[in-house]
Amino acid sequence: MTEEHSTGRKIKAVVFDYGGVIELREGSSLMIISGILGVPLEDFKNIYFQHNHLSNVNNMAWEDMIIKIASFFDDSKEREEKIRSTLKNRSSRINTGLFPLFSALRRQGIRVGILSNATFALREKLRTQGIADMVDEIVISGEIGFQKPHKEAFEILFEKLHLQPGEVVFIDDTRKSLEKAHEIGYVPILFKNNEQLEDDLRKLGIEASALR
Repeated sequence: MTEEHSTGRKIKAVVFDYGGVIELREGSSLMIISGILGVPLEDFKNIYFQHNHLSNVNNMAWEDMIIKIASFFDDSKEREEKIRSTLKNRSSRINTGLFPLFSALRRQGIRVGILSNATFALREKLRTQGIADMVDEIVISGEIGFQKPHKEAFEILFEKLHLQPGEVVFIDDTRKSLEKAHEIGYVPILFKNNEQLEDDLRKLGIEASALR
């Protein structure tokens, strides 16, 4: 049984971001690309967050979206090739340490979900990886037409889970995606690593020892 948190509700679902939580990459993509362009990270982020809907909502390939954003700073063919090559060669891995947690949560009667800013191609990727069968609900921005941190994306998630916002924990690796948590009403966890996640879930009364 989960304990009641500050809203007075019991946690009934734990939802994970995909990129940066389930799929891990070396280094920050935005930091790497801003470095290639030779521009301050915050300047690049400002333009990025103005245009990331092109991929997250309009389903433009993420790499193409990045090139478009980079062109605001440097539209040379040489710079484009450098960015594409860097993105292509970046290594990634699946955070398989989370898989036992998915099972442990479901055994406790807690639903497990994924909410991701990504193109519709993510759904097939999740099927191929076998992750789709490990969770109860998958909500992808490119399928619903809304992206995090906007309220509409979370409302669709809550509707699919048949839960109230305060009954849902959402885990993401970026503060930007969690910035409306208080307004929307869900319980946010900023992901850094599995050990920190276990500690934060325990504070909510959720047994997460499967992460060890």
